[in-house]
Amino acid sequence: MPADAIKAKILLLGDGAVGKTSLIRRFVVDQYSDNYITTIGTKISKKDVTLGQFPREADMVMQIWDVLGQKGYGGVHETAVKGAQGVLLVYDVTREDTRRSMEEYWMPMVWRLAGKIPAVLVGNKSDLLESRVLAHEYLYYLSQKYSAPSLMTSAKTGDHVEDAFRNLGELVLASLKSPSRRIALVTPPQEPVDHLIRVADKLMTDFCYQMGGVETGMPIVKRQFERAGVDVRAPTEQALRSAIDLLAEVERDFKSTAEIGGNRQRRIAWLEGTDLG
Repeated sequence: MPADAIKAKILLLGDGAVGKTSLIRRFVVDQYSDNYITTIGTKISKKDVTLGQFPREADMVMQIWDVLGQKGYGGVHETAVKGAQGVLLVYDVTREDTRRSMEEYWMPMVWRLAGKIPAVLVGNKSDLLESRVLAHEYLYYLSQKYSAPSLMTSAKTGDHVEDAFRNLGELVLASLKSPSRRIALVTPPQEPVDHLIRVADKLMTDFCYQMGGVETGMPIVKRQFERAGVDVRAPTEQALRSAIDLLAEVERDFKSTAEIGGNRQRRIAWLEGTDLG
């Protein structure tokens, strides 16, 4: 890819298990697995693409952010969304609740934090539909409602996956000269977030801050959360306490004993509910 290639931050947002990770895997390496793996925090992949038509072609490096689909991780989501230039909003065509979440949770969050950036609506898992007629009609309705392109995809078969990413890339390319404006939204009342989910969210964002950013910090968080047995959908106090100790071990390589002790004490206080904010 040429040195002057355009770099674009692309998000995939949607509820857990809608197939975001599988879509990225299909697009980036053209592979698929039936095994479901929960994304911890964010995972960043890259894909070089050439957009447009000769002689006005443009090279783009897509930095693709696979974002945790569990609600309640406000810090992780905010870190991921800010600075994004395009988003694939994904729902599972076999689960109506994921479509509602796309409209009521993920879309307003993007508008509030990043503005009306280019978006493509993706109804995934089309291979599981017995009849696609109604699903296609509803996706067309959503496309008209939000003035955004829409596609029905299957990460399993590869159907329209590349089209979805390339369509978004073309929109991002066309929008580079017109910065997005944030939308001031009245945030609807949210369901109370479980205390332990809030703690897990704080641990992720705090450690990444200590490490200088998500790209450096999140892979470490992911490894230590997995070692500790943290289920981000329903974390336990014991697993989070273990994760705090493991993160402290990692910090021994680059922080003083006093800093490590201070970080651990602060994180334990979050867990014990005395200083979460």
